[in-house]
Amino acid sequence: MHILGNLLGMVKKKRVFPEHNYYSVWMGDGRTFRFQIDDDKPITELSFPEFYDVKITGYCTGNCPWCYMDSRPEFQHYEDIVGKAKDFFGNMSENERPFQVAIGGGNPNEHPDFIEFCEYLLSIGIVPNYTTNGIGITPEIIKTTLNTCGGVALSAHPHLEKYWKQSTVDLYNAGVDEINSHIIISDRESIDYFLSVYNDFKGIVKHFVLLPYITQGRASKKDINFNYLTTVLDNFEDLSDIAFGAHFYEYLLDKNWPVSLYEPETMSGFLDM
Repeated sequence: MHILGNLLGMVKKKRVFPEHNYYSVWMGDGRTFRFQIDDDKPITELSFPEFYDVKITGYCTGNCPWCYMDSRPEFQHYEDIVGKAKDFFGNMSENERPFQVAIGGGNPNEHPDFIEFCEYLLSIGIVPNYTTNGIGITPEIIKTTLNTCGGVALSAHPHLEKYWKQSTVDLYNAGVDEINSHIIISDRESIDYFLSVYNDFKGIVKHFVLLPYITQGRASKKDINFNYLTTVLDNFEDLSDIAFGAHFYEYLLDKNWPVSLYEPETMSGFLDM
């Protein structure tokens, strides 16, 4: 535990759940260090997750054919999301509150209360992050990203290139440090597309997050070419800017790659506002 002792002077927030054999410290810069209180026992599923995915809207004009949330332009934004956040997160103790949340939808930044929602979360010690297709990234949204958010993820979908590419550049030029790129992985074509995105935006994007295609919502069945993905990533000299979505967990168990692995449900939760 001497490592933990050395870190405590730099810690922004900590959480302790002895019943789950869990102690964690969050540095406020995207890094979280997790420790087992008893080294001989595993960390068990947290009653109060360390991280939440929070859906605030079903509205989206991206029309992605693989949308696992089945978001649509005719769907309405959720009402009173700030009030709901106060009821849910506001009634938690400081120890129970997550370090961060990922705000999604739909396209969350187009929600009329998005800015107020981010400001409220930060006011109670929760850092908001969000995922967007790049549509609706206005100067006001960029300012909110800089002032309240830990980071932003741009969904790098081929049919929405003109939106997410421009928004990525705009956010970077404005000084947003934590810009991530979300890329859906399925067949060989999608993996080659990831490579093109990687080559174009390496140095601008902090992490390229690979998300496995999920047959859910309006997504039709499609196989994932794990063999080709392995071949591609095994040729990378450095995987430090590559991250993997939770649903890659089973696949990653067999890989000798430098990634931290927990069962997806252990650390995170999903909240539909």
